[in-house]
Amino acid sequence: MDKYVKSVDKCLDWMESQMLSFNRGSVGVYERIRIDVNRRVNWTRPDCNSEIARAYLKRGRESSADVYENIINWLLSVQDNEPMSAWYGSFPFFLNDGEILANNGQARWQNDNGKVLIALLDMFEISGDERLKEAALKLANHWMSIQRPQGFFMRYDNGVTQSPYKGPCFVFWLAAGLAMCYGLTGEEKYKSSAVLALGYVLPLQKENGRFTTSYELMKREDWRPASSEASIAVFCLARILKYIKSDVYKNAFEKAADYVMSLQHESGGIMNSDEEGKTASLQSNMFICDLVYTQGFALMGLNEAFDLTGRDEYKRAAVKLADFLVSVQCEGESKLWDGAWRGSYNPVSKRWEGRANQNNTIDEGGMYSVYTGWCCSNIMDGLLGVNRITAGEKTKG
Repeated sequence: MDKYVKSVDKCLDWMESQMLSFNRGSVGVYERIRIDVNRRVNWTRPDCNSEIARAYLKRGRESSADVYENIINWLLSVQDNEPMSAWYGSFPFFLNDGEILANNGQARWQNDNGKVLIALLDMFEISGDERLKEAALKLANHWMSIQRPQGFFMRYDNGVTQSPYKGPCFVFWLAAGLAMCYGLTGEEKYKSSAVLALGYVLPLQKENGRFTTSYELMKREDWRPASSEASIAVFCLARILKYIKSDVYKNAFEKAADYVMSLQHESGGIMNSDEEGKTASLQSNMFICDLVYTQGFALMGLNEAFDLTGRDEYKRAAVKLADFLVSVQCEGESKLWDGAWRGSYNPVSKRWEGRANQNNTIDEGGMYSVYTGWCCSNIMDGLLGVNRITAGEKTKG
């Protein structure tokens, strides 16, 4: 078995031994372990669970088929399915233990819902499960209904629709999902919405290829490094270009990909930023490799870039990053998180290092967070992608 698939299986084994809710994930997979406060966070999040389900489906382990079905059934049950609701079709931020919707769990985040949209469509393409297509189109229609003339997605509804709406990651995920809906249905309304969104977000790209960050625009997402929204842009623009051809989009994609590859450390990890970008957030240590907000998205983006263009430079960068991630996968630290990845790593000192506690009291990332979704789910997706694009190059031993 290939080393990338072995790495994925180690992570899935960790999830199944430590992070499933009752009866093999009947109400989803728990969000994360917080090592320093000795706590497993009992939030079950639709965005995390959709990413995890996609990884399960792509891996195709027969022994885990029940886990996949349990996650999907739970995910579809927590979508807002009340036609009279103002949030019909959307997904909440989180539920406590998969069942209790807390007040702050009611939030509808643009980036989270955009990631759910893409995962649902990816899984429909693989499985042909019509439930996933139906859920995806309801979700897309909700966000189109509150898209502003400027192109971003926002409605003022007492904080339920969250407000860092001007940041690139709060636009790109939905734009890519809408472009996929256009590819699936051929309906122009989805293309028009994606084009409107891109008309807002592409002018945020700087000459060096990175995107103006959510922190620079709104003083939000203080802990998210410059590498994150640039990596998300690579993935989303590559997806969009599959369905909407444009020299303008292609140029933005190439510049963003060049920027991300310029941040690749000799170890293979993508560093937080260069000198120019270190003030683009409060995550100012340039040499940290962020595994929650960057590495998985970058790996998925590089895979998509290679699929789109066939250019070997993208494959080489993806392989180098994949090898780095396999090399730092937790082993021998604790049975509670061995097989997973922690949230940030310093490739210079070769140890877990860095926090995501900059104006962020729950420390959503960093060396003490072990995330199932975001970090582990997207790294697994990326590793399976590298396994696929290098399948013809395997050597014995």
